[in-house]
Order: sequence, then C-alpha cells, then structure tokens
Amino acid sequence: MKLLRLPDLRQPALGLASAAALVVGVVTTAPSVHAAGATLAVVFYDATGSAMTGQAAYDLMRNKADNLTNQYAQKIVTAFVNPATLEDVNPGNTPLMPTVNADSLSFPLPAGTPAGLAVTWATSGSRGYSQVVLDNGGAGYVADTTVNFTYQAALDLKRRFDAAVTTRTTAIPAYIPSAAFTNAQNQLAADYATMTGATTDAARGRAGWPVLADLHAAYDILLTEYGPQLAKYKDEHNQGSPWFGTTFDAATNADTSARLGDAANATQPTGVVNPGYGWVRIVFDVGTQPSDYDNAVISAHNQGLQVMGMPFDSTTARACLPETQPTHCTPAEYQARFAGIVDHFSNRADNPKLNIDAWEVGNEINGEWIDTDPVTHAYVYGSGQMAVKIANAADYVHTHTAAPAVGTLYWQVATSNYPLNSTFTWARNNLTAGGVGAKLDAVLLSTYIEDAPMGTGLDQAMNALVALFPTKQIGLGEFDYFYTNTSRYFWALTHLNTSSTQAQAQAARPTLATQYYSEALGYQTSVGGMFWWYFQEESPGTAGSDLQAAVKAVANKVYFG
Repeated sequence: MKLLRLPDLRQPALGLASAAALVVGVVTTAPSVHAAGATLAVVFYDATGSAMTGQAAYDLMRNKADNLTNQYAQKIVTAFVNPATLEDVNPGNTPLMPTVNADSLSFPLPAGTPAGLAVTWATSGSRGYSQVVLDNGGAGYVADTTVNFTYQAALDLKRRFDAAVTTRTTAIPAYIPSAAFTNAQNQLAADYATMTGATTDAARGRAGWPVLADLHAAYDILLTEYGPQLAKYKDEHNQGSPWFGTTFDAATNADTSARLGDAANATQPTGVVNPGYGWVRIVFDVGTQPSDYDNAVISAHNQGLQVMGMPFDSTTARACLPETQPTHCTPAEYQARFAGIVDHFSNRADNPKLNIDAWEVGNEINGEWIDTDPVTHAYVYGSGQMAVKIANAADYVHTHTAAPAVGTLYWQVATSNYPLNSTFTWARNNLTAGGVGAKLDAVLLSTYIEDAPMGTGLDQAMNALVALFPTKQIGLGEFDYFYTNTSRYFWALTHLNTSSTQAQAQAARPTLATQYYSEALGYQTSVGGMFWWYFQEESPGTAGSDLQAAVKAVANKVYFG
C-alpha cells in the first residue's frame, strides 16, 4: 500500500442542529436490510464513571481528537461479524454505521445471524487503539440487547486472553513467561476482580477501562515473548525457518545494494552466515523491464537474502496499462506481465543468483480500491477480478518454477468500507469457496495499524487466518507506520497524529518493529514475514540503524534464545 487511501465518502456528516436532535437519534447512513426491531444498543462510561454521549463515544472510535484534518467523520469503524470467523455478516454491501443517540449508539442486528460487534477503540492510554469485538461470551447477539461497552469488551477480551494463555502454556513448546508478564497478569487479576465486583453500570463501565489497558499490556507481552520462543523451537526441530522480511519498492535506485546491506544486517542474527532468515520483497514497478532488477536480485542473494518477487502491488493490480498513464489491467494483461517477470527470474542455469525464491501472486487482494475504476472512480464489487488473476498467476508459478506462491490479504474488518471486501469475507468467498486458496502456499496479512487497528485483536485475527487456511503457511505480509503518505488515523505504542513529523515517526517505529516481528512468529504455521514496506527509504541514518537494531534483536532472540 504505497499511497494514502482516503476513506469512502458516502457517509454524510451528522449535521446536528441542536441537542434535541441527539435525543431522538440520527441515522447516519441509508438503512440496510435487517430484521425489524432487533437492535443492539451500546452505552458508554468514561474512566471516571460518567456517562458518555453517543456522539462522544463515536468520536473516540474514530479518533476525532487526532484527525480533525483527516476526514475522521467519514472513517468506517464498526462492523457486525461472525464471532468465530470475523467474517462480516451485515446484509448487503453497505457498511455498518450507528444511530447516534443522546446516551448510546444503536445498531440494527442482522436477521437470524448471531453477530459480534467489531469496533475500533482506544484500549490503552499508553498503547493505543485496537480492534475490539463484543461477542456476548462468544455467542453473539441476535435479539434486542443493551450492553455496557467497556465492561462487556473487557469480559469478552479477558475470555480470549485466558484461552490464549492456556493454549500457549500447554503447547509444544510451552510458553516461558517473564517476570514482566507475571506482573502484568497479576495487575489484570486485581483490576478484573474490581470490575466484576462492581454493582452499578457506572462502576462497571469505569472499571472496564483499566482492565482493557491491562489486557492490552499483558497480551502484547504474551505474544511478543512467545513468538520468538516458538520460532526458535521450529527452527531447531526442522519445522521451518522464520522469515524476517523487508520490502524494496525502488530497487532500481543507485543506493539499492547499500540498502540491501541494511536489510541483511537487520534480518540475520549477529555473526551467523546465511541462516535463511532474511528475506527481501522486490516490487516491479509498471513501466520497467525485468532486467532492470537483475542487479538488485543478484545483490540480495550475494548478501545472504532470499527474494520474494512482487510483480504487482495492489495499486497496479487494477491499473497496469498503458504504462504512461495506467487505466486498466485485465486478467490477460495481468498474466502476461506476471509471466514475463517470472520467466526472467526462474530456471536461470546461466546465473542461478537471478532465480527468485518466492512469488507474491497478489497483493492486498481484497482491497476495495482494486474494485474501483481508476478513471471513473466508480466502485463495483469484483470488478478488479483478483480471484481470477491470482489463480492464473499461482498456476503459472507452480508449473514453471519450484518457488512458493504467496497471496496477501489486506487487514480491514471494523474499518472496511464495503462488507464484501472485509478480509475474511472476501477470502471465504473468493479463495476458499472457489478453490483458489488451494493454489496458494502461504496467505499473509498486510497490516497498516494506523488505518485499521490491530492491538488486542491481533491474536483473534491470526487465529481466524489459521482456521480459514489450516494447511497453509500464514504470517504478516506488509507493515509500516506513519510514513509521509500513509493514512494516519490511529496510533499504537507511541501517540502520533496527523501533524506528527517524520522524526517522531522514526522514533516510534523500532518499538513497533520489535512487537510485530515477534508477534507474527507466534503461530504454528506462521512464517512471520512482516516485509516492512518503506524499509529501503527508512533504513539509512541513525533512525534507520535503530529500526535495523530492533528487527535484528528479534532475529537474535530466535537464533540464540
């Protein structure tokens, strides 16, 4: 995802003329088809126990305070999902938006389908935003219900956290917790006891805030610690080496070899020659020739890196021709360009260092922008024809090379402008239902947490990915944070906003690199991945050295323990 993707512009501003308008509630979108009368009403209390207005809660979901100049009012932040699979269950293809009431937000429940409410929420004052799912103890909501948001969110997240701890402490290898995790768990237990002992809605709502913050901290520690522990065990027991990936989106630049040296330094353990950890994804820009990248591929291999080729990123999957001003990319055009690049970098007995090690057959394949006409800007679901494109590309990889075929989904559930493009809904309808997924060797998630928060929702998302693709390798396939042209809606670990400088973003990235490179490893079928998108641009200088050091520390932890 190179470019800033503005949100869908279909959501009108509330335009409330008076407080009286709030009392009766204002519908902020055209109604979807729902069963008459079935409504989920959500009430909110702030950290002092004072009741919040529906408007104040909705503003917090959309991070209004940090986004006054960033079209916050048009950001989609809620969805009804299947509690087990995270597939969107909202009828039709219209995003879920609440009725804003004086003292609540209300949502029309889908008919006959148990639904969890996925929302973006500031789960921690120090760790930022998460996707939170209220799922009624896993059963979902089907009838008229009123819930206390922070209280119910804490109950549901605590249930998932306890299951995550049990899974990892009984797994092979068993999780070895640090003192930091034990302390976090003890704090959580104390605050949870206070919350469950509260006797009024206001007290429960107030007590839910510290529990959510405790859960965010404890979850982060659990996943950050267990990922390298599991990856080390798998590596030592011949169950696969981890992938520590970076991305080069300008690999014809003069500094490419030097920056590949940065990538090799960051992704390989200290003093270890070519353990197979380091990967670089090379993006082939429209308008270039395959041979333009020969030097980059050879240099990467010379520096001990493995290469994943990316003939199309998601912005060119819909518009690849004509090269001077792309306006279209049919399946035939996509395949012709893809095959030409694969042919150039495969079966090269004359120079084996030109042989690429893996192919990304489709990038951010569920992205709604791929279903948007590049000329008229009209959206039509499926018009990007990505299922056909990746099926043909994967077949070509398998019949012409020995390299794996990788598909990357874009993480968007609560923030999806169109339910049918929501991550797991699109994947079910276009990959598993049609057999296309069987052609892929790995399915990864592109994760821009500033656009679609992850936070405490990461474990739930990764488990859903594993469940949908139980025989495939999984992982994170793309990541970056607050670059100059990314969306900047939400923050994580370091509180940035739309006015934050690149110096501030550079200072924030190493901590995120430590967390997400580690967490991505914590699943039995995960390769890790990450493939930090702007690594080529961000790796030089002091700030770049800090980013490299953060990634390298995770690689060292896997290799040395």
